[in-house]
Amino acid sequence: MRDVLGAWLSVLCMIHCFLPILLLAFGASLGLSHFAESIHEEWMHAALLTPIILILAYSLPKAYKAHHNRNPAILAVLGVITLTIAISIGDTTETVLTIIGSVFVISAHLINRKKLKSA
Repeated sequence: MRDVLGAWLSVLCMIHCFLPILLLAFGASLGLSHFAESIHEEWMHAALLTPIILILAYSLPKAYKAHHNRNPAILAVLGVITLTIAISIGDTTETVLTIIGSVFVISAHLINRKKLKSA
């Protein structure tokens, strides 16, 4: 369950990153540009990243004891580092790095879940 929740939180990160771009591109004529800017506030990054890190910190050590596979932990660390760098860089690079980091974290959760089921 933790891995499913963690994966969905990472999907929310990607949506959070894509949505303002789509709203600015296609929603300007509808007056949605202010909404696009408001959902991309800095506090939102911490609000999304904090539970992702907490779920990983809770889920992965317990799972590692069961399946002894380091791959989920390696992917998770790469993902969190990438997401953290994305937040600190900002601009267009932020979107690309957020997507890459989110894919790492989602993969970590899915691999972890699969390994737990087969252990």
